[in-house]
Order: sequence, then C-alpha cells, then structure tokens
Amino acid sequence: MISRYGIKYHKGKKAAAAALVFVYIISLSPAGEDHAKAEAPVSSAVYSDVGSDHWAAEEIQWARDNGIMTGYEDGRFGPRDEMSEAQFAVMLDRAFDLETAEREDGQFWALPSYRALSYNNLRLQGLRDNVIASQPVTRGVVSQTLAHIQGQDSELEESVAWMFEHELTTGRQEGETETERFDVNGKLTRDQAASFFKRLHDQGFTSWEANGLLDLTPEGSNEYTEIVRSLYREAGVTLYARDDRSFATANEEYYHLFQAYEGERREYVISRTSESNFQLAADAAEALGIPASSEEIYQALSDANATGEEQSFNNIDIIPRPSDIFMLWDAPE
Repeated sequence: MISRYGIKYHKGKKAAAAALVFVYIISLSPAGEDHAKAEAPVSSAVYSDVGSDHWAAEEIQWARDNGIMTGYEDGRFGPRDEMSEAQFAVMLDRAFDLETAEREDGQFWALPSYRALSYNNLRLQGLRDNVIASQPVTRGVVSQTLAHIQGQDSELEESVAWMFEHELTTGRQEGETETERFDVNGKLTRDQAASFFKRLHDQGFTSWEANGLLDLTPEGSNEYTEIVRSLYREAGVTLYARDDRSFATANEEYYHLFQAYEGERREYVISRTSESNFQLAADAAEALGIPASSEEIYQALSDANATGEEQSFNNIDIIPRPSDIFMLWDAPE
C-alpha cells in the first residue's frame, strides 16, 4: 500500500571532502579473520607501534597512503585502540569521498561527517548525541553500515552473512553461528578498521550504493510522540523525542519541530517543501489538539505558502517565513 504522504530519499553524493584535522581510526582485535597476517612485509618505520610482522601492517599502510586513517601525534598508530563511532563516521566520509561542510567553531569535531552520512541515507547513533558518538562502535554496527552503503540488507544477521560471503571477514572468535563468530557486540579496533576498508576496496566496493535510509539513532518517546508516531511512520518519517515536551524529525522534506510550552502554548514548525508535507503536518496538528480540522489546517498552510501571508483563525496563527511555517495555538483547558 502506498502512503498518501509520499517518501523521497536523497541519493548519495560524491564530491571532494573538506579536510578534517584530528582523525584517529579503526581497529579490530587480533583474532580469527581479522587477525590474518599480511602476506607482504611492510616497513615498520611509518608507525612506532606497527612492525612489519603485524597482521594488518599492509592494511594500515594502505589506509594511511589513501588518506583514510592517520596516527597519533607521538608517532603511534594504536592498532588495538578501540575506535569511537565518531572516528568510524569520519573514516566512512573519507573512504567514500562524501561532500562535507566545513566544521564551525564550537561544533563537535565529527559533526560534518555525521551530517554528510545522514544526507546520504545513513544515520549513525551519535548523530544527535555527542556522548554516544564518543563511545566505541560495535562490530555489529559496522557490519550493518557496510552492507547498507553497498545496497545490501542491513539487518544484523543478513549484514554479517554478506560480510562472510564477500570475504570481508573470516570471523573473530569461535561460535556456532556467523554472528557469534563475527562477534557483533565486540568493539572495533583501529587495525580491524583498516583491514575492513582495504578489503572493501580490494573487492570493488568503492562507490556509495545506499538506496534507502538506515537510521540507527535512538528515537525516544514522550506523550506527544506517541500521539502522532503512527502518522509519521505511515509517511516513512522517523520521529525523535527531544525532551519530555517536544519532538522533531531529521527529514529534509518533512522537517517538523513541535514544542509544548509550560501552560497552554503550542508551537509547531514545518518546512515549506511539499503538499504531502503540509498534509502530514495538518493531520499531526489535529491529533495534537489544534482547534481546527485537518482539512482547515491543510488549506491554511497551503494559502500561507502560496501568498506568504499570515493566516489567523480560531485563535490559531500560521506564520510563513522564508524556509518554514510556524503554527501557534493554545491547548484547550
């Protein structure tokens, strides 16, 4: 069944990435497939802690030569250091040469990469939470991500099976199933990361092929998200609780921000994009208790968008701005 709201996804864009200064990067533990010894010896002079006998010496050299990973200022690579999700996000950004904005002053250092991934249909868990972004990324998230960006099934078991099928992994530990052998809950290490990305390259997985949205961000909930969540799901839009009294989306066409202020005042901001967006907003506003029908709200939003003029009725103010429209009303007592 096709939703009446319509869904539009952005295709991946490949362009010169803006250089980012501080990039540490990935590794996996020295066991199983990820610990297979490199065939060709590599000079140990590049990093003080990576000798020619290290199992991933060749992969680490490759990641450095291709500008995907760098070492620490003291000359170490830290092959067994766990990689944060933010570092993994930057590595994806670099490896696939995504279009990335300049980092603004005071902005989380990896946010431009997170946003570039989001624009290309991948939202990692730390997109809106710097604490999560700074925590180690699991191998399960890595397998889901790599499968997704190659247009494959991103469910956990399926993504791990895809990794084994294409010899991107041979496993990290003993286990009865592929997910156990892969160690989906284990943390990614920097040498493992280098190995995964070189294998992707060697197998020809060098272009971004994501054909739908993989959203791993935690949604959260409050009393308002639960009133309207089914409407947003029907439209294919993920809803995020910002706190106990507000919610937002992260969809360019269906960008919405709702705030229930202390007392009666309600504020609902939507992007000026499409008729289907106005319909979703009108349906959600009615469910949230605006003193008008969905049909009345939809018409008022369309008129405000077409004329650029404020619409007021039933103690509702609908105020168009250059890129969005504000709806303001007081909740009934």
